Amino acid sequence: MLFFGQPLSRRWFFRLGLETMKICSVFLLTGVFLAASCADVQTQKALPGSGTQTGDDFPSSPAVSLEDLYDSGYWVTAQSDAGITVMGIAGRRGNRTEAIAEALADAARRVALYYGVRGESASVLNEGSGNLDYFQDFDYKLDLLNNVENYVGALVFDKDKDILEKSGVVFVRTQYPGVSLPSYKSVVTEDGTPDWVKNYSINIPGYLTSVSFSKNRGSPQKTYQSSYESAIASLLPQLSTRMGNEVVDVSEGKLTYNYSVSSGILENVIILETWADKKTGAIWTLLVARQKL
Repeated sequence: MLFFGQPLSRRWFFRLGLETMKICSVFLLTGVFLAASCADVQTQKALPGSGTQTGDDFPSSPAVSLEDLYDSGYWVTAQSDAGITVMGIAGRRGNRTEAIAEALADAARRVALYYGVRGESASVLNEGSGNLDYFQDFDYKLDLLNNVENYVGALVFDKDKDILEKSGVVFVRTQYPGVSLPSYKSVVTEDGTPDWVKNYSINIPGYLTSVSFSKNRGSPQKTYQSSYESAIASLLPQLSTRMGNEVVDVSEGKLTYNYSVSSGILENVIILETWADKKTGAIWTLLVARQKL
């Protein structure tokens, strides 16, 4: 069943101890969380000129060009002797050098997720006597455990083959060492869509798994980030959750608020695959993580 939420009342976040969160709506489909993110996530300033550039034999420059990958809209995190592939995205508001530095910071932010992210979420289900008194809302807050700057300098890329600029957006394909990927291979359907977009019951042994999407938020960088943040937030109820309810008198009768608050720390967070829906501009993310014990 599909629920369309209205923004949570600000008073609920004071009650639940999550008053720093932003407001957003959630969509729930057969128990899988699919939403546009409104997370208040920690970000860090890019370090201009960071990153190591290497020659033509670098494994982040495979036979498939960055231009072809962009056209397909399908990004897969690959494993090589040099590490894993990590994409960075930035809008070009200034000169090209600044945009590349911002894209590297974006890639480093994704690497930082692997080393830990603390999250809190709140869900409220409103139930009343009226036809419009039944809806569910969800909101969350995410904080990285480590500074993004710690990882920018470790990213490796080829300046000639691993940078692409399209429609005012800069993409940088980097490699980050020391991380291993779980064993998983998706199947691409005839229309170019990965199978997990339509069949999101993904089981990867040893990991929590999430599929999420974000609608177009006006820029690729924001939309991609919104998508993977939503995937992270959807895993929080599996960590630690407390629940409660409150009945409120309204003019039409009584309105019941059933709420739950979840929190915890995830580590080994990896964005395995990303797919861009060219028709709608939505970004889909397949993500895995482990609970920090």
